[in-house]
This record gives sequence, structure tokens and C-alpha cells, in this order.
Amino acid sequence: MVGTSTGNPFADAFLDMARAWMPVGIAAPNTLTQSILPGWSLISVNETNSASPDTERAIVAKASYGRQIGRLLDAVEELIEERPEGAPRKKAFTELDKLAAKVAHTKREAAKARLDQLRADLALLKEHEPAEYDRQRAALKTILD
Repeated sequence: MVGTSTGNPFADAFLDMARAWMPVGIAAPNTLTQSILPGWSLISVNETNSASPDTERAIVAKASYGRQIGRLLDAVEELIEERPEGAPRKKAFTELDKLAAKVAHTKREAAKARLDQLRADLALLKEHEPAEYDRQRAALKTILD
């Protein structure tokens, strides 16, 4: 796009300055993304990746993709267990077991991260809001005992 004019002298001057600053041979990506809500998943459903984006958004609002995958994994594992004794083990079942193990591992790692954050939050309350810390500690102690 070097040499392209926008027709706006101020925009053209800015673009010329930006091009001069950019190292030669380096191009900016067409799309830049940055997580603004870590831990949140904002799913983009549009007409290019769904035949019915409104329906898909409504479904995901009721049950996340993760929940849907988890339920499907559970159901398929149950069906595999119901197979006749001695039936040959299919490669797809082994791959499904690997996927289920990865999902379970990811859930455990996420739980650990949440507990690490909880400890950090409690330390912050202990230092800055001791009364609230005591309240939260007592509530947690009731659950843990």
C-alpha cells in the first residue's frame, strides 16, 4: 500500500510518517487482537462461520462450547463402555480418550490457577481490608472443615 493516498492530507501525512517509522520488510498484520478480559471467552459467530449465527449465539448463551463438548465426551464414553465384551478397540476411541484426558487436565490446571488467584486476593484483603478478610476466611473455613 506504499504510495496509496486516502484523499485526506492529514491522514496521508500520518501514513507517510508511519511508513517512514516502520522497518523495511516488516508489514503489520491485517488484524491485531489483545485480550481485554482475561479468562472470558467472547465467541465471534457471524455469517462466514455459521449458517445461522443468531441460532448459534442463542445456543452458546445457554450452553458454552466447552459444556457442549464435555457432555458429548461423557455420552460417547458411555456408549463405548456399552460395546460388547471383546469388541475390537477402534483408533477413534483411543483418540477420544486422549481428548478427554486433555480436557480433564485443562480443567484441573484452571482450578489450580483460580485457587492461586484466590490466595492472592485473600492476601490483598488481609493487608487492606482485615474485616472482610476475616469474614471470607471464616466462610471458607466452614466449607473446608
